[in-house]
Amino acid sequence: MKVIFGKERPVTRRPYGLALAIAIIGFVFALTVPAKSFAAAASGTISLYENPATGEVYLKPGPGRVKVGQEVINQLLNPNAEKTGKQIENLKATEKKLEASLKTVKNESLPSWVNHISLGALVYAGYGYYNNSGFSPSLQLQTWRPAAGNNNYNAFNVNRAYLNFIFHDDNWFLRITPNINRSNNSGGSSSSSGFTAGNEYYRLKYAYLQSNNLYNSNGLSVNVQLGQFTTPIIAWEDGMLGYHMAERTPWGFIGVTSTQAGLGASGTFKANGKVYLDYQLGIFNNAAFHNDEDTDQKSPQARLTFYPLGADSGLNGLGITEYYSWSQGNTFLGITNDNPNVRNSVILSYKMPNAVILGQFDYGINQTSGGFISGSGGISQDAGSWCGIISGSYTCNSAGAGLPFNLNEGSAAVQHNTEHGYDLLGYYNFPHSKWGVFGLLQRFYYSIPDSLEASFTEGNPYDFQRTVIGVGYRLNKYITLALDAQNYQFLNARNYRDLPSGSSGYLNYGQWMGDTDAYFFHVRVAF
Repeated sequence: MKVIFGKERPVTRRPYGLALAIAIIGFVFALTVPAKSFAAAASGTISLYENPATGEVYLKPGPGRVKVGQEVINQLLNPNAEKTGKQIENLKATEKKLEASLKTVKNESLPSWVNHISLGALVYAGYGYYNNSGFSPSLQLQTWRPAAGNNNYNAFNVNRAYLNFIFHDDNWFLRITPNINRSNNSGGSSSSSGFTAGNEYYRLKYAYLQSNNLYNSNGLSVNVQLGQFTTPIIAWEDGMLGYHMAERTPWGFIGVTSTQAGLGASGTFKANGKVYLDYQLGIFNNAAFHNDEDTDQKSPQARLTFYPLGADSGLNGLGITEYYSWSQGNTFLGITNDNPNVRNSVILSYKMPNAVILGQFDYGINQTSGGFISGSGGISQDAGSWCGIISGSYTCNSAGAGLPFNLNEGSAAVQHNTEHGYDLLGYYNFPHSKWGVFGLLQRFYYSIPDSLEASFTEGNPYDFQRTVIGVGYRLNKYITLALDAQNYQFLNARNYRDLPSGSSGYLNYGQWMGDTDAYFFHVRVAF
């Protein structure tokens, strides 16, 4: 007998061709139809045709072909359906045994701690276009900012690239994170480390051990960190930004580092299923993670967030935050400096699962550059602009290098300066959508000593305003895109630009105080 499927092509010549054809069709159907309902499904859908003269079986009617009776099909099909169902069940049982065997082999060949290891990566990359290139700190972290006058400067950038090695179980958390960094962000010919400007190398960003729930009773939880980990304010502000890949935090923009070595604690206080307090505190080196410690004083830092109405496990709700940091470099390269470095913030925020709105007041004493001069080779914070008294006279400086009014500060420490600022930031991710919007407004003011007020009637030349506005798109759980416009301007620029062209105020400040306008496209990849 010859079995034909579709066109008249012989498949086999066996006397049991009819039974074989029905068995093949039954097996295909058994893969898609439950065994119990197989016969009922088959009886209403299968038709076979036999040529009595040749014994060939067809799926389609034709000359000389006789339709096979349904009873014959059912008699042959039902036993095969039952048999096929049993075969499928046996295959499933065998699969389970194989999975169990593989798991046993894995557990016996690898140590148990391997099950607690995870590897991740984080990359911030994109493209920047400077429509107006002015005198400002870098708008993007770890990205070279062009000097004033380089309008239409543009570049593709890799702002950061992290590798995250993590060990975690119920009691312990270990994180080791190297990150890519450019050897010189200021555009000079070489860095103090000897690397050529623009070269990228890996440095250690995080390396710390955390004991989880060292204390967890009466609603209070305490986790302890030891090593090189995030400082209390920057990582917290990062989360509030929503799109940190596009923006620098208020404190981060003016020179506060995100990571320092030290000993810290963090946790929450809960009552009746709600969180009423979230905190992080610690004592750290004066130096940032990328600098050596040069003092015998250490820096206590703390952030306390109180939720008067209670918050859920995601810390959604109304929050009132106090942040405080103190440090004092009493010896530095042989220079006596007994002036403290203080940062203080009061923050009001409201967080929802898809949105944040935050208002912040900042106050500092000798804050930027960690109380030490920029360019000394041992600053304790990321470089930032500042104003203060140097060698008995008042002057200002900025993180930018080689610009006309980046004054030569000499070798003495900055002292006797206070700063304050106002920040407003937030984001909104549209429900049931991949789109979101974000923005930031920062104003920062430097003080002028009373004895020098008469010399700066136009206001402090370094008071500034920074704005960010953008739109984000979450492509998938690994990739987020963003497009934003950023502006940096000196608040008293007009006063200095209106001075006579030959005056010292115009020559030192006014002629250089143009806005910085830039547009960025960002890609964040995290897994």
